[in-house]
Amino acid sequence: MTYLKKLIIKMVGRERIEFIRSKPVIAHGKYRNIIQDLEKYSKIIQNNNGSDPDMALLLVRKFGHILDKGLHRTDAEKGHSLEIVNELVKNISIAEQYYQDDETLKWAKNKLELYNNLQISLKINSLEEETGNITLSFNDFEVLIKKRRSNRQFHSKLIETEILEKLAATVNWASSSCNKQPIILYATTNPEIAKECLKCCKGGTGFGDFIPAFISFTADMRGYYLPDEAYLPAIDVALGAQNFFLASETLGLSNSGLTWAQKGEGDELKLRQLLKIPLQNQIIFNSVIGFPSKIYATPVRKNIINTIVIHK
Repeated sequence: MTYLKKLIIKMVGRERIEFIRSKPVIAHGKYRNIIQDLEKYSKIIQNNNGSDPDMALLLVRKFGHILDKGLHRTDAEKGHSLEIVNELVKNISIAEQYYQDDETLKWAKNKLELYNNLQISLKINSLEEETGNITLSFNDFEVLIKKRRSNRQFHSKLIETEILEKLAATVNWASSSCNKQPIILYATTNPEIAKECLKCCKGGTGFGDFIPAFISFTADMRGYYLPDEAYLPAIDVALGAQNFFLASETLGLSNSGLTWAQKGEGDELKLRQLLKIPLQNQIIFNSVIGFPSKIYATPVRKNIINTIVIHK
């Protein structure tokens, strides 16, 4: 059956088969743009599958995470998750040709070793980890999130590269689908380039003349199964960006997020050129960051009764 399936795909073509299976309909122009974007990323994934070490490393984290979850189960048994293991082994062999010292690659190899041990001994040691007590109180954290602002007036003070790198390190500690950690930041600390980047964003008005730094929050699309996971890149990036935004506040910095929903084709092309963003990275949204010269008044938030519904 597998051979017949491959033969049919080769004769007819994968794109034609997918077109027929999708039950094609007439779509609004805006929806067609979204579909074209997904098809663009799908082709990039197909063209790189099996040869790209960066893509392989994303998949190592993905399949390593899936395997890890299985190893934490109390009913883990011999021979289970063999398909996941095969995918993990394949992508490790591709990734390690370039990323020999990557920590997540070492982590995935360790999970694979634990799995292989399970096949022999039929038991596995506890994978629990000792953690220290969290000293940050809920009240302190609540103050932090309530003080966060999207200020748009900044002091004429440059941001050091080391500060952005320090903040960028926080994004990978956020939750992400299957631990892929797909978020990649493209930034400039050159105020003149930052101002040009800002022009690519719709609705980016009301800023002062000095733009200290501009950041594009992107997702490496090579780790996603499209179109099924079309929404996951935005979720993964948003979770990481929240870490970045809150951490910025602790250093006296302020981020102002900029929507990318109304982007034009020319806007995207220009921003990719300015920040050298590769085609495999989907731009989710952008941000301007700096030391605020004005702290905006606190906006009113909706009531908790309109936020959560609890069934008992």
